[in-house]
Amino acid sequence: MRWLRGWAPALRMARREALRSRGRSTLVVAMIGLPVAMMSFVAASYDMHQLTPVEELTRQAGQYDAVVEWVADGPVSQPPLGGGYSSTGAMRQSPPTAAELLAVLPAGSTVSQVAEGGVDVFTPDGIGGVSARGADLADPRLRGYVELLSGVAPARADEVALNEGLADRLGVGPGGKIRTANPDYTYTVTAVVEFPTSLRETVLFRPGVLPAPIDWLVDTPSPVLWADVQRLNEQGIVVRSRAVALDPPAVPADDTITSTSEVEEVALGAIMVVLIMLEVVLLAGPAFAVGARRRSRDLALVAAAGGTPAHLRRIVLADGVVLGLGAAVAAVGFGIGTAVLALPLFEQYLVYARAGGLRVFPAAQAGVVLLAVGAGLAAAMVPAFTAARQSVVTVLAGRRGVTRSRKRWITLGTVLAVGGTVIAVAGAGLRGTTAIMVGVVLGELGLVLLTPSLVGLIARAGRWLPLAPRIALRDTARNRGSAAPAISAVMAAVAGAVALGAFVGSDEQQRFDSYEPRMPIGNVLVQQDAADTAPGPDLARVRDAVRQALPDARTHELLSPVCAEPAEGRGCGLNLDMPPAARCPAWNSPAMTKEIRDRAALEDPRCAYEKGTGTVQFAVVDDAAALDAISDAPAADLAQARQTLAAGGLVVADPRYVSGGMATVIVTDWQEQTAQSEQRDPVDRQPVTVPATVLPAGSLSAAFAVATPAVIKRLGLGVRRDMVIASVGHVASTEETERLNAAVHAVGGDLRVEVESGAQYVEEPMVWILGVVAALVALGAAGIATGLAAADGRADLATLGAVGASPRVRRLLSLSQSGVISGLGAVLGVLAGLGTTAVLIAATNAGGEHLIYGDAPMRLVLPWDSITIVLVVPLVAMAGAGLFTRSRLPIERRL
Repeated sequence: MRWLRGWAPALRMARREALRSRGRSTLVVAMIGLPVAMMSFVAASYDMHQLTPVEELTRQAGQYDAVVEWVADGPVSQPPLGGGYSSTGAMRQSPPTAAELLAVLPAGSTVSQVAEGGVDVFTPDGIGGVSARGADLADPRLRGYVELLSGVAPARADEVALNEGLADRLGVGPGGKIRTANPDYTYTVTAVVEFPTSLRETVLFRPGVLPAPIDWLVDTPSPVLWADVQRLNEQGIVVRSRAVALDPPAVPADDTITSTSEVEEVALGAIMVVLIMLEVVLLAGPAFAVGARRRSRDLALVAAAGGTPAHLRRIVLADGVVLGLGAAVAAVGFGIGTAVLALPLFEQYLVYARAGGLRVFPAAQAGVVLLAVGAGLAAAMVPAFTAARQSVVTVLAGRRGVTRSRKRWITLGTVLAVGGTVIAVAGAGLRGTTAIMVGVVLGELGLVLLTPSLVGLIARAGRWLPLAPRIALRDTARNRGSAAPAISAVMAAVAGAVALGAFVGSDEQQRFDSYEPRMPIGNVLVQQDAADTAPGPDLARVRDAVRQALPDARTHELLSPVCAEPAEGRGCGLNLDMPPAARCPAWNSPAMTKEIRDRAALEDPRCAYEKGTGTVQFAVVDDAAALDAISDAPAADLAQARQTLAAGGLVVADPRYVSGGMATVIVTDWQEQTAQSEQRDPVDRQPVTVPATVLPAGSLSAAFAVATPAVIKRLGLGVRRDMVIASVGHVASTEETERLNAAVHAVGGDLRVEVESGAQYVEEPMVWILGVVAALVALGAAGIATGLAAADGRADLATLGAVGASPRVRRLLSLSQSGVISGLGAVLGVLAGLGTTAVLIAATNAGGEHLIYGDAPMRLVLPWDSITIVLVVPLVAMAGAGLFTRSRLPIERRL
């Protein structure tokens, strides 16, 4: 307890100093508390939405004892909570019936089915897809799975319930009507409900309306214990039991107790906490530095009265403890309160599900308090050691001394910056995300240590500047203890925002570059989804329907190859045979696994996964003008393609299938099991070689291959007129697409519409949010440092006034100080952020997955939104400093 007696006077002094300097204390509490409040908010929000096993099971099964799924014909193995299973037997092909389940369940059990899927409904604009569920709303044991908000439960098959989102979209409530497509049926709405697991637009049907797959809910006379679960596992049934969730059995742990991904997630989380704490220390550090400097005379008197350097350090560190604890209390209260108030917004617009309850994650909140106190101590650490080393004579004489960067700090900063870069680059080559982030953190720490010397180096250029900027650079170099952390804080905030913004933008750009359209952009394909024996659609009406919804559409009819003598369950198809020279050598390996293929794909492009070309495998045209809608190839190439079609050849979109102007076609014939015939495995007929031409590289095609009816008949097949393709001068909007769906559905319920919208670049709002947050942090750091510099330089301003400086000099000086801090920090932050992103992109590309799957490599995309925001910060900071700084120079004394 001796150490506590030594800290008690320092803590009392710190408390008095905090009350005496309320403005500075409030500033420090805000700088420490805001990031800590964010962590408290995240911890509480995470805990609220992290469901316990029992809560999760309640949302899946309501009040039933278990959820069962009959997945295999032989024994299965599952973990106690049912998260995954394995089986050595064959998978079950047909869904079980209630009678089959009751036969293996304990006597007296009851079962109820629930199903999930999707359905098309008529909307005010046309037809749109929504989620669908099937369950008996009148069953009281489903409480927790679905909640009745208003109305009565559907009692007949033609009655449904809607959740609030879908009811608002369709403008109907209990007593209203909704109409579905495929099948076309009108239902009466009897209730408005809510599914806690999903707040998205959903319609609830009676059990049995939705097709399989379905889950079965089980209510047993006694709880389903782990022994009962294992017994059902022997039958091939996977079970999620409430009793097991409440009291999980002690089962042997898996060999892979902690996966690599889990370790990496923990490491990345720790690194993010370190980065946040570093930002806090850099933000609050200048305030502690200025506070220690303003108390330097008091500290010097303590030293003159016999105080040791340890006493002086303890006095300054006590400020960090007191203010850090105050910030922790305020931040935790603010974070938890904000999480509770924002919970409805999170549920409705971010998570789209109800939280498990009001929870605060006490362990995490305790950690947040410790982090806040630790951040206060860390922020006061450098000022404490600086105060302990100060010269008592120099301070009591009123002199400040000369500030220079120590060579050891310059050396350490250089080592950390270079070493961090090397580690990050090495991690990129090894695809180690944790190594990359460790390198980034070390590099950023190195830049922080190098910032003071960089400030001194830049200050040497002040001799060529006007008076105010020259004084600002000189003061910044002289007051490096407060200026350098502020510059580093701006740099860290900007670097993080720019790095994340650039990576998110680069990832989205890669997705955009890798998108493979299945038709020319904007084109529309309407295709019948029915058996070959079904009557064909009225294509004239289909074309009218397309033109009705899209007046500028140019429509063409397409045909499909079918068996020459269609029969129920019989199918015929066409495939192109790839020439041996274009095949992957690894394909001939009898033991080829996914890993072997992936490794081969990195070395041989022929082994990469094939990406589909076109929506239609084989399109048959009796009017060569349809090629204008099928492909966007140049006119000259389309003219050559028409000549090939006229000569009895094929037009192929993939050049690998054409060799020497010829393509090999294989006809496949199979028979599915029906009431009239047995199942017959696919049989390939003798290959046929036909002339072929290839569409130019880079062109888009709606069909993998195009032929004429004459070629198809020569191959021994027939044709069926069942498709309409339309070239449209623009990409249809959501409203136009829904109108098109409704117009086509009016012609036939078995018609399917596909609209090629092309690659859509999604502007991530997170980029803007990060940019704004970085800008606010940069503005705050610049404002803090400018205000502290103005307060610290009051005597210098008085001297300027005494020698005749005009009043506007103070305004220009404040403006220049703000510009130096925010401008230097923003520029360094942009460079550091882009460098970090470049390393991450190199790591992503080094993995080679884009080569395996035929995607475009990731490339650095500059986040101009974030960069523009942060580069405007210096201008805004300078304008603010110029507007809010008084021009009148202070007068310290009169004679």
